[in-house]
Amino acid sequence: MTGTESAIQWEDTLSVEDYLRLRTSTGWPAFPVEQAQNGLDNAFRIVAARVDGQTVAMARLLWDGSYVAYLSDVVVLPEYRGQALGTTMVAKLLTALKEQLRPGWRVKVSLMSAAGRETFYEQFGFRQRPNETGGAGMDRWFYGPEA
Repeated sequence: MTGTESAIQWEDTLSVEDYLRLRTSTGWPAFPVEQAQNGLDNAFRIVAARVDGQTVAMARLLWDGSYVAYLSDVVVLPEYRGQALGTTMVAKLLTALKEQLRPGWRVKVSLMSAAGRETFYEQFGFRQRPNETGGAGMDRWFYGPEA
């Protein structure tokens, strides 16, 4: 660990530069800056961990204000893994969502786990799919016209 637990600062904002840097640190593709900024601007909540002024972890929660939410972009730089940063970020986002719920409401939070990381999310009550009530998760990319 290059920082100490007490040196971690939790923020609810994230610069587009840090967002793109953290995404590409995982091997995920970069996006055009405008598209990445839209993702940040339209998130329900963002949580970022900073150590000595450097953003070392992030996560986003998207929510439509109704019953659909999506947990996205849970990233911790490799040198900061094993310090419960991911666990803390996901817990903060789920708590923020729960605090918005009114009596009788329910929200389904979905996610697409990176391969091999599924058990991380099980500690929060997420269930792997397919299961007895849900089929396999599916996705599809759409691409804009060539620049």
